Amino acid sequence: MIYTWFKVALLSLVLAVAAGCSKPETPQEVAAEFWQAMAEDDAGAVAELSTLADPSAFDGFARDWFETVPDFGRVIIDEREATIVTRLPSADGASGERREVITYLVNLNGDWLVDYDRTGKAIMNPSPLDGLMGEINRLGERLSATFSQSSDDLALRMDAMAREFEAYSDEASRRAEKVMEDYGRALQEFMEELEKSIEEALEDHQQAPARDRSALQQTAADLNQSRDRLDEPDFDAFADSSRALAEAGARFSRLSDESFKSYQQTWEAKLDEISARTQAFFDDLESSGR
Repeated sequence: MIYTWFKVALLSLVLAVAAGCSKPETPQEVAAEFWQAMAEDDAGAVAELSTLADPSAFDGFARDWFETVPDFGRVIIDEREATIVTRLPSADGASGERREVITYLVNLNGDWLVDYDRTGKAIMNPSPLDGLMGEINRLGERLSATFSQSSDDLALRMDAMAREFEAYSDEASRRAEKVMEDYGRALQEFMEELEKSIEEALEDHQQAPARDRSALQQTAADLNQSRDRLDEPDFDAFADSSRALAEAGARFSRLSDESFKSYQQTWEAKLDEISARTQAFFDDLESSGR
């Protein structure tokens, strides 16, 4: 998973610094060493790893970062700029609580450096949208991880999606109405195509076992009902659709008649398309809030 990879990468980088290894090159490496220097209150190292021109101007962003070890999330590199989702302990030291901010980086003369001023502003003057954007980032990362699993886990993947959708607030809906409408229409189209394919399979295999036919008939009915809710898309409707898709994936995997095998492959591919479109939705949703 992305989260685990970054923890491993961070530990490796810290050990590399302690051993006097080579200069960090990637945005991820620079960010990891920058925050290590912040934790050690090492103004000189902070200046070397960032755009801070003079170590004497180091202010620690008005925080004591002693022994702070951040968690890193999504990385976006856009030519000469990069952003890394960075989860830091809350300012009041509440146990287990983390605040999500962005570490900004720029590429100057071929070297990645943390944009000291911009990162500092993000920490000392947080945007009212920080909490919402943090939820979007975490959800996107979890979905990216679950979508990479095998097709045997389709039901679990879709069910997880449903639970995550419910975590969103009404405020998220208001801020991303256009993005949600577009996604709702796309989801309706996917579900309609899936429903028609199921009806076609039932028509082509009328002698299939009654148990299989009943499962597919119920799936088509559930998809139809859930699809209607998307006429007015909100996160509750998305969660309901995800449950319908989760149950569809589970039923597909339990079909016993070999004659449905080719259809199962088509349905699985359709669910994968839905997964990919959902990931794009979260990317669009994040962009809409910036």
